Amino acid sequence: MRLRFQLPFATVALPPLALAGCIRAYLIKDTTGGKHPQEAPRLNRYPASVYCGVAWFLQGSSERIDAEGGAPQPLASTLLLGPQTRPWATRNPGPVRTFGVVFQPHAFHQLTGLPISALVDGLLPAQEVLPAPWRALCDAVRQAQDDAARMALIEDTVATHWRSRDGAQVADGAPGTRWLQELQAHAAASGLGGSLRSLERHARAWAGQPVRRLAWLSRAESTLLQARTDSEHSGQVPRWQDVASGAGYADQSHLCRETQRVTGHSPGELARGVDTDDSYWFYRLWS
Repeated sequence: MRLRFQLPFATVALPPLALAGCIRAYLIKDTTGGKHPQEAPRLNRYPASVYCGVAWFLQGSSERIDAEGGAPQPLASTLLLGPQTRPWATRNPGPVRTFGVVFQPHAFHQLTGLPISALVDGLLPAQEVLPAPWRALCDAVRQAQDDAARMALIEDTVATHWRSRDGAQVADGAPGTRWLQELQAHAAASGLGGSLRSLERHARAWAGQPVRRLAWLSRAESTLLQARTDSEHSGQVPRWQDVASGAGYADQSHLCRETQRVTGHSPGELARGVDTDDSYWFYRLWS
């Protein structure tokens, strides 16, 4: 059975373990039905991220919100998302039904041939950017009868190309940092060596950003997810100085600065938002 995490209007589903080094997760949102669809949030807040993805708006539409108050920007009905270097937000003018897949960046580069550096901070029309086989896959996913069939289409495509082109194994570790190990393993499997210098040379093409930025983005994700998990288990508010120390930050201020860069908020502000404001539903579900 596929592992899922659910809210009343949204679901995160995980891929088979064999594909976890390539597919990070699936994200499904449906505010078109259910008992109280009008209560589902239309504002959606997201953090900076190392990942790439494709999102299908099967019903309804979305627009990006300018943090500085500019006019909203309509988004394509099949959307290619590159790694994001800053937090961002969208708004759904009405009810939506969406299906999305999140990829590890080096895997998305390998599968599509696209230089990830050209996708950074992009929210692009997938049909204008992806190569022809992936455009055909996007059409098939949109026409599939249900989300299970959509996942099967993606996994069949990924399994064929991922196994034949990459000998690297899925690494152990927290989800937010595991892919960095896989990136290094991919470099070694490709005959490029596993050194930091080799990794830095290829990081921009494979992941779009310098290794240092990728590392702090990944550490922040893992730290905040672990802090929320520990808080839920203990029923206590995190002691952020202890969280910072346990995650290898210099001090609490260091953790706060990096959390601000990734989410736009301090750790305490983010925790309160996730608990009380439904526009942070993605953070709630991802954790």
